[in-house]
Amino acid sequence: MKMTLPDILFSFSLFSVLGYLLEVLYRSARQGRLVNPGLLWGPYLILYGTGAVVLMQSVSLLHGYNLALKALAYLVITTGLELASAFIAQRLFKRRLWDYSDEPFNYRGHICLKFSFYWVLLAFAFEYLILPWYQGVAARLSGDARAIFAGMVVSAMLVDFMVVSARSFLDLKPKEKEVLDAQFLEKAAPLLKKPEVMKLAEYRHHRQKTRLDHVVEVAYLSFLWGRRLGLDCDAIVRGALLHDLFFYDWLREGPRLHGFRHHNIALRNARKIIRLSRKEEDIIRKHMWPLTVIPPRYAESMIVSLVDTYCCTMDYIPRNRSDRCLAVSTVRVNAGPEDRQV
Repeated sequence: MKMTLPDILFSFSLFSVLGYLLEVLYRSARQGRLVNPGLLWGPYLILYGTGAVVLMQSVSLLHGYNLALKALAYLVITTGLELASAFIAQRLFKRRLWDYSDEPFNYRGHICLKFSFYWVLLAFAFEYLILPWYQGVAARLSGDARAIFAGMVVSAMLVDFMVVSARSFLDLKPKEKEVLDAQFLEKAAPLLKKPEVMKLAEYRHHRQKTRLDHVVEVAYLSFLWGRRLGLDCDAIVRGALLHDLFFYDWLREGPRLHGFRHHNIALRNARKIIRLSRKEEDIIRKHMWPLTVIPPRYAESMIVSLVDTYCCTMDYIPRNRSDRCLAVSTVRVNAGPEDRQV
């Protein structure tokens, strides 16, 4: 089965949602209460979406082979995906999403023979029952409808992933946070001493936050991600601090279609105060992706874009101030003769 990127995204999105519903029904029935079975908060499970896409390709490759060979292939594929998901959840997010320790023939509680058998049965059901139904549904939907659905689900997943990651993957011990705060301030201080950057404190950005608050928060969280992933943190901090370098109240004034234009305005203003690398320019220019259409060229640009989306989203979600994960209000920034609390 030849699949284009839109086909893959739609299949991934649809089966992520359907898999979530299946798991909720199964686990809630077993435990007698409503259970959220996933790592993320939203109604989708990445394991099922990924499994469906992989199985679609496997069905085509295994067409004409006998049932025994198919069963072996499905066993390896489904159990392998389950094992990989369990390791990722535990190692990166310190979460155990399921535990087969009480089942016979299990491996570290991540996989077991009984559920591997269930996965193989589900894979055959997918091939002979679910896949024909899916093909009929996909054929009746227009390309625009599939793209809108996939875009909504994938976008929600990305923001959801950033929130969960900020709460677990970037969880810092006090001493580690102290060291990273000092490193961040060292990289950010030269720009934060410039009058053009400090002038951002005069403009309200989201709710009660100033634009300076926003760019520092995006820069700080992006810096933490960059450190974890081994990226160019100098470019990340500089690009993130300058990504909204425009001097007007975008809620009441400024150019039309602000969301589609202000990244270019910020880039022009940034070029006036410092010399930018290509990576830093890409960070500023692409921070509104996908509104910019052309995707980020560098991993650093993608990180800042995702963190910016996360910060903007969280600014409009009601919550206690003390509940802000990795709140940047704890970072002191040297803004001149006196330290400025942001």
